[in-house]
Amino acid sequence: MTTQSPPISPETQERPLKRDWYVLHVKPRTEKKVARYLSCYNCFFHLPLYVKVTKVQRRKVRRELPVFPGYVFTKLFPDERIEILKTNLLVRTITVSNPRRMIHQLRQVQNVSKGIVNEMRVTEVFREGDYVRIVSGPFRGTEGYIKRTGREAKLCINVDILNRAIEVAVSPIDVQKI
Repeated sequence: MTTQSPPISPETQERPLKRDWYVLHVKPRTEKKVARYLSCYNCFFHLPLYVKVTKVQRRKVRRELPVFPGYVFTKLFPDERIEILKTNLLVRTITVSNPRRMIHQLRQVQNVSKGIVNEMRVTEVFREGDYVRIVSGPFRGTEGYIKRTGREAKLCINVDILNRAIEVAVSPIDVQKI
């Protein structure tokens, strides 16, 4: 004889043990507002910002702007995701299939905000498209592709899930081919 279990109501369902990573594609200029909602729900989120100083009527204005306009990175339970969707600030949610890689790439973007130390020493020649790792200085451990713009070399750090990249000027003395 088999017995049937009673139907499970939403109140009796248990939450999954872990939150899943999502990239929230938000409506224009609502990244900080979505971040406030996420903090109200005690959800982890990452909104990389940079400082932009502009002159407005002969005075300097300092603004913090998102590095990736329109995107907020977060870790949510399914029911928290539904609550955030109810805010009507999202265009869509992108499920992250490889969270380790995304976290690694976001850490590299965060490290770029630090300064560069200039030194002089002999180094090898790098060509555009070479995959490299920075071995010294404040960007140590950051990986990316070399891009040339005139005489200046830049390191491109890819964030694959958004199909975007960050460029930062880099000194060849701090770089090693992988």
